[in-house]
Amino acid sequence: MAYEVLARKWRPARFDQVVGQEAVTRTLSNALVSGRVAHAFLFSGVRGVGKTTTARILAKCLNCHQGISAEPCDECVSCTEIAEARSVDVQEVDAASNTGVDNIREIRESVRYGTSRDRHKIFIIDEVHMLSKGAFNALLKTLEEPPPHVKFILCTTEMHRIPVTITSRCQQHDFKPIAFATIFERLRLICEKEGVQISDFGLHAVAEAAKGSMRDAQSVLDKMVALGGNSVGDEDVSALLGLVDEKVLGSLVAAIAERNRESLLARIQQVADEGIGAIELCHKLLEHVRNLLVAKVAGWDTGLIHIGESHKDEFLRQAKLFSRLDLLRFYDLLAQVSTDLRLHPHPAVHLEMALMKLVELAGLPELEEVIGRLNSGSLEPAPVVSSVATAKSAAAPETSVPVEKKTPAGFAQGRSPEKQATREAPPDSKPSGGSLEEQLIARLQQNHVALHSLLEHASRIGFSPESLKVEFPSTERSFFKMVDTPETRNLLTELCAKICGSEPSVEISIREGSRRKQESDPTEDSKVQQ
Repeated sequence: MAYEVLARKWRPARFDQVVGQEAVTRTLSNALVSGRVAHAFLFSGVRGVGKTTTARILAKCLNCHQGISAEPCDECVSCTEIAEARSVDVQEVDAASNTGVDNIREIRESVRYGTSRDRHKIFIIDEVHMLSKGAFNALLKTLEEPPPHVKFILCTTEMHRIPVTITSRCQQHDFKPIAFATIFERLRLICEKEGVQISDFGLHAVAEAAKGSMRDAQSVLDKMVALGGNSVGDEDVSALLGLVDEKVLGSLVAAIAERNRESLLARIQQVADEGIGAIELCHKLLEHVRNLLVAKVAGWDTGLIHIGESHKDEFLRQAKLFSRLDLLRFYDLLAQVSTDLRLHPHPAVHLEMALMKLVELAGLPELEEVIGRLNSGSLEPAPVVSSVATAKSAAAPETSVPVEKKTPAGFAQGRSPEKQATREAPPDSKPSGGSLEEQLIARLQQNHVALHSLLEHASRIGFSPESLKVEFPSTERSFFKMVDTPETRNLLTELCAKICGSEPSVEISIREGSRRKQESDPTEDSKVQQ
């Protein structure tokens, strides 16, 4: 006997076997019991959720030789032939290959005659959205007033393509995507009955790959059994589905949390060597970040995280490494990168740079916290160490002689030496000496470290008694949003007033440009001023 795939072997034969569609099956059962059966039905929903299967069960209920009921006998000739799709009085029409008006005319001609043997003549039209406009128009009158012995069951995966004139003539039932837990338990039952040994990790992976489709889940499981036999290992599952191991994702997250850039680059290369593409890795990271946020907000036991129990402890440990704001920033950046990767000429490099950005985003203080500390005027040095300061301290020799700081090029533009010489002394000249930009930077370093760290990502800062202009490149949009607030503007205005004796206008903008250099050549500054 020829092999029968799992999707056909385990196809439901009764309403109580259809999982995940309880509302639809209960409605149809009650209609059969009460005798309130419509003349036309429209079943809509994604692929593999039970539309055609339910249509066949409904046809068996209507034509069962033991009478119309919600529980067909599955033993009579009519039930057997309908289950095998070879009944004379139940015709299954594939609208994808029968799209024209002539095909509908054949149905209209067949409707005029009685049944060959059974109680009702039933037409199951699958993928009905593929019919042409003329075919829909030819079906309208017959669909609205068919003979008493005729029933229509239309099935579609694209409800929006069905004309309103058709939907208004049918009793519509919407089939929902099947829940992850329901698919998981169904696969476990099938494996027990079939004698297949597979871990919860494998079942989780198959259920996740199905995306709400029970037929897809059973087809993937069939492929797993074909690869590994009756004992399917986790390695077989990962190889067949091209999965990114949770340990690999965990190592990437750990490198980001530890701000270990070298380790992060090594892990990315390891994933690439295993044949996992940049787009797939980005999608898996998006899911991982989402699961981390759910674990942090709602906890593990909510059933919202589709990860095996064996990874629970490590996963919860990862969730503690980041704040909710960190994870939201990560998700926003990865979502944008996921869109860009499809058009980028070098997707692997683009994703690599994006993950390096995650290292910079990790550990930034929350905006509300920064604003509160700025308003109170008692902002203590933040625990986040500037990458510029870290690089300078690592390169500087061990000596007690203070090193003179040079001002970045973007901080010293827009004023001539004459104006600097004739400028009045500021009312509060605590960090005296140097240009206006240098004095502003000095005050920020002393009293407002968090704001100074944010402004380090600006491409240009120009300060004169009339105006303070801060420009960010388009690549630093997140830092621009954190700085561009009324509270920050007020603080900068107060600091500038203490330095130059007047309140300049504050302009914070974003434009295309590279990030400013960390140090500038004084000779080049003089050239710009001239």
